[in-house]
Amino acid sequence: MGAKELGKGRAAHAARGFASAEPRVSRHPTVGEQAERELAAHIAVAEALEAWPDAEKGIANLLAGLAEALDCEAAVLWVPRGDRLRPRAFWQGAAGLAEFKVMTLTSRLPRGVELPGLAWQRLEPSRRTTADRPSPPRWRAAHAAGFHGAIAFPAISAGEGIAVIELVSRDEPELTERLKRSLAAIGYVLGDFLAHRRGILDEQVITERQVEVLELAARGLSLGEIAERLVVSPSTVKTHLANSYARLGVRNRAAAVAEAMRRGSVD
Repeated sequence: MGAKELGKGRAAHAARGFASAEPRVSRHPTVGEQAERELAAHIAVAEALEAWPDAEKGIANLLAGLAEALDCEAAVLWVPRGDRLRPRAFWQGAAGLAEFKVMTLTSRLPRGVELPGLAWQRLEPSRRTTADRPSPPRWRAAHAAGFHGAIAFPAISAGEGIAVIELVSRDEPELTERLKRSLAAIGYVLGDFLAHRRGILDEQVITERQVEVLELAARGLSLGEIAERLVVSPSTVKTHLANSYARLGVRNRAAAVAEAMRRGSVD
């Protein structure tokens, strides 16, 4: 079997596992299975970077390929903003992660806090299992949905962690020294790629339509007035507002407008 076919086979195998939200019986992969996963991960990254279409699709392809290769069911790209990590993208291949996703998209993690913050602080791959304490609310939501472990590793350029990828699994992952070396190597490849494309990490957090809604909200327009101005239904406006709250990490319209103005998205 060729390398490309091996990567696709692993991805297809993982995708089949996404159809069920039931917890699987955890077992350590054999040496051969682990080697197969590591090779599939390297292939997934190489193919995603080679065929990079644009920021959003490229990131989605990268996260999906890595997650499927390593038999995980969700992936998050975290990026530093000042002294905290913020989520840049969330990919999932399984149901049951709604609460975990919302908590993730509204999280801001300092160095050393939670698994992504730990990988960012240490600049090396790290893992989380159900035995780890304390268990923050984000991870309690994951465990309640049947997801029991995760691995995170940094993308590094010139000694700087410029992003962190978190991979969430139903099983408790085994982070062997060999896998750590593989993920570290992938991290340097991604770090080099992203360092030359910093704009990928700095893409606007909210969509153009969400910006329009918040701009009108900033002018004091009511829900109905915004809907009339944009020729959409009030429920559509409510959906845009709710999505912008999650993306900006706030809980209400006033805070969303303030945060969007702070970011320069809204005048």
